[in-house]
Amino acid sequence: MCRFTCSDNIALVGYIRFLVPAFGGLNPKGGESALRRYETIFILRPDLGESVQKEAIKRFEGIVRASAGEIIDTDEWGFRELAYHIKGERRGFYVRLDYGGNGATMNEIERNLKLSDIVLRYLSVLVDRDVEPATVRAELEAHRRRSAEARAAADAARAAAEAARGAAAAAALDASQRSIAEEASPESSEQADTTSLNGEDDEQT
Repeated sequence: MCRFTCSDNIALVGYIRFLVPAFGGLNPKGGESALRRYETIFILRPDLGESVQKEAIKRFEGIVRASAGEIIDTDEWGFRELAYHIKGERRGFYVRLDYGGNGATMNEIERNLKLSDIVLRYLSVLVDRDVEPATVRAELEAHRRRSAEARAAADAARAAAEAARGAAAAAALDASQRSIAEEASPESSEQADTTSLNGEDDEQT
């Protein structure tokens, strides 16, 4: 579980900006400008409502695209408790933007996040200095597909085990009920009476 504490992210963000040039570097493969991979995590106010949350996320995704960037993935972490109150809030809605771009792309995202009154806090990090967003998206999709298949297989195995346990319990109950029914049947009573009478005759003889 990732807890976004950041008691004061100003110094950390400043340090990251110091490490990351304002513009993308050269691609060592072809000498052209390369896309860098960034992650920006931001926290929305908890009282916005789902529609406003979706609109805000789409807006920030649009800023990435308008700043010569490409969205790789958007991950909504949902509501989480904050480590301390931020702007009077104890909870927030966490969102992670994974995108390709350059320093200007990240700066534009952060500028808009800073100006937005629905954003409690944000933090950007450089993930990779050279990325092909389409390749990363394909890898993420393949990973999700494998994870979904693994979950489906595990669910099927659990369901099969529960069905087997249920069938075994039903068979045991049915056998028990048959045994009780046989003991209480008239034929069993008559057989028991006959056995008793035969025993008395033997004693008299």
